[in-house]
Amino acid sequence: MLNKTDRTRIINQLIPFGCNTSETEIYIQSLQMGPASVQDIARKLKRNRVTVHSAIEQLIEKGLLFETRQGRKRLIVAEEPSILFRLLQKKKNELKLMEANLNYVTQILETVQAEDKGRPTIKLYEGLDGFKKMLEESLDNKSNKVYVFTYVDTFSKLIGADYLEDYFGRRAQKNITTQLIFPPCSFAKKVNQKATEYKIEVRLLPPELAWKSGFFSWDNKVALMSYTEGKLTCTIIENRDIAYFFQKVLLEIIWHQAKAIV
Repeated sequence: MLNKTDRTRIINQLIPFGCNTSETEIYIQSLQMGPASVQDIARKLKRNRVTVHSAIEQLIEKGLLFETRQGRKRLIVAEEPSILFRLLQKKKNELKLMEANLNYVTQILETVQAEDKGRPTIKLYEGLDGFKKMLEESLDNKSNKVYVFTYVDTFSKLIGADYLEDYFGRRAQKNITTQLIFPPCSFAKKVNQKATEYKIEVRLLPPELAWKSGFFSWDNKVALMSYTEGKLTCTIIENRDIAYFFQKVLLEIIWHQAKAIV
């Protein structure tokens, strides 16, 4: 007999295979009973026969049950649990095919996307998950360049130095170079030691300066970060002129005032 914890774990594991709770219960019951009629399964589960029949048809389509015959009698049989590995491999193959076609399809869709170049597009993300989402978006980068001006000591403690370094590594693997302006701090020095590996150039502002905001910018996007009263927000503005101002005017002015790490 399955305990409640194991049953819940099985139900959660079968969700990605498209099974709801009722279907998972029917699959488990079929495993326990062996070949059985729809009526017998419904009676055992104390459920409506029509509802169980409908769920069984879905499970047959998903590959977890199959039917056999005993004379004229239709019997339902559960596939061996190892079928889940084959179904998982099928999903992996489908994802690989999807990935292979996604870049081409995205490019096609972008050609038909309505675009108002005069009006900025604005998105707001909140919390650590939102901050990470912004970082991941910056990896989808057509210009292969990211500009960063942030109080990294605060944000590295919030998001975790390990995650940031992993992000720097993945960004470099995509051949994306980065200009970073940081305050003097141990994390800045640590990152600078891997400047070549991360394809970055770091400069520092004077130690007496402290702030709780900053920005990332790439392509035509500017992500403004703020950490006020313990609330982390990230506002992404997509506009060519605004991005140009942050990248080629504002950051360039600050860049020449900042100092290289020695």
